[in-house]
Amino acid sequence: MQIRFLGVGSQFTTQEYYHSNILITAPSGRRLLVDCGGDARFSLGERGIHPGDPEGRIGSIYISHLHADHIGGLEWMGFVTYFAPDMERPRLFCEERHLANLWHHSLKSGLHAIEEKCMDISDYFDCHPLKADGFFVWEDIRFDLIEMEHVTAREGCRHPSYGLLIGSHDPDGTKVFISTDAKFQPDLIASMARRAVVLFHDCETAEIRSTVHAHYDDLVTLPAEIKARMWLYHYQFDPEQDPVADGFAGFVVKGQSFNFSGRGK
Repeated sequence: MQIRFLGVGSQFTTQEYYHSNILITAPSGRRLLVDCGGDARFSLGERGIHPGDPEGRIGSIYISHLHADHIGGLEWMGFVTYFAPDMERPRLFCEERHLANLWHHSLKSGLHAIEEKCMDISDYFDCHPLKADGFFVWEDIRFDLIEMEHVTAREGCRHPSYGLLIGSHDPDGTKVFISTDAKFQPDLIASMARRAVVLFHDCETAEIRSTVHAHYDDLVTLPAEIKARMWLYHYQFDPEQDPVADGFAGFVVKGQSFNFSGRGK
């Protein structure tokens, strides 16, 4: 299995970084897209992947939460695959509450009508709602949802993001953790570090903190053993920090790929 970062930037990113969307390719060649931000057509295009072409098919998509840098490309993806001849609907995996809101609050206005036909999300995607503490299996690989605190202004505005613990069904098998967007949660990070050999973690690098992402200055306080296995992504452009000098594995760069054990190549 290959994990490739199509982008590594934050919401306010540039072409040099792109949004932090991830492409997972199984040994069979089948592809799973983890999040589909507004620049997905460009970041996929740079990899020579065009979802409207059978050779570029994205068979499955996982959505972690509903911010535009993670879902902004879904309208495009829906249209491209719907109008492509003989193209199957992509499978769409998402936590059940987020999935319900995805259509009604994000996609419906653009996708609900084609000529004289009223459409629903199921016309574009084969939807698989997931429990917040659930999992799904893709290409015989298990993906456990890990609820991450993200936006917590008040209960009515609470908007978690669901990270992924990826690995085999064997409890002792090799696993990889991807945080998606998350506040600094040292206890949860420590728990994931006990289960995963490699951790990819959201990392804010701006001088002014947003309060909804883990900041570099907080992550650097983690134990050395954890930092050595942690790659940082979702950072602002031109970061001044030196993660290797501070004991991390490094900043992931746009287009960088990792094998299942997490080694860069």
